Amino acid sequence: MVIQTLARKAAKVAFFLALMLVVARTLGPPELWFNEQLALKIGQMIYGNEEIGADRFYDIYFYMSVCTVIPITVVIYILTMKLIKKIRSK
Repeated sequence: MVIQTLARKAAKVAFFLALMLVVARTLGPPELWFNEQLALKIGQMIYGNEEIGADRFYDIYFYMSVCTVIPITVVIYILTMKLIKKIRSK
């Protein structure tokens, strides 16, 4: 019984990671869908008014990508799990 529970939890984690990979690949690179001016404003908030180099821009793009992908993935995951429960209960 313990092995089944562990296997189900591992499968859910694997499903979440796979779903996150699909969402991230679907969104594409953040340079295409994230505004450069907004990245500059966020960079100035984080790093101050000094000049922000290219490496910091890539850091900001990465952080914004992660902060966007995780909530989208969580919503899709919750909806999928509710749908699976509803289908299994019938």
